[in-house]
Amino acid sequence: MFGYDATAQVIEDWMYENVTQAYVLDPETQEFFQQSNPWALRDIVERLLEAIERGMWENPPPDMKEKLQKMFLDLEADLEARQEGPQS
Repeated sequence: MFGYDATAQVIEDWMYENVTQAYVLDPETQEFFQQSNPWALRDIVERLLEAIERGMWENPPPDMKEKLQKMFLDLEADLEARQEGPQS
């Protein structure tokens, strides 16, 4: 979606919002990603933030950027902790 919008500029704001609600903010989907592939969730959040920064997602809800930034930082911290493994 992001790549398509970056080249063809055809993705509308409601599409970004629906993807965010369905794949990022939905608690059940978020839990699924956390268990099966947290790197994918981090990448989705990163692309959504980039879409906001580049103006492709022109008018996100007022607090959306902050929510996504917090989630991204939390995911990064979690992934770093996973890589470090258990501390002895």
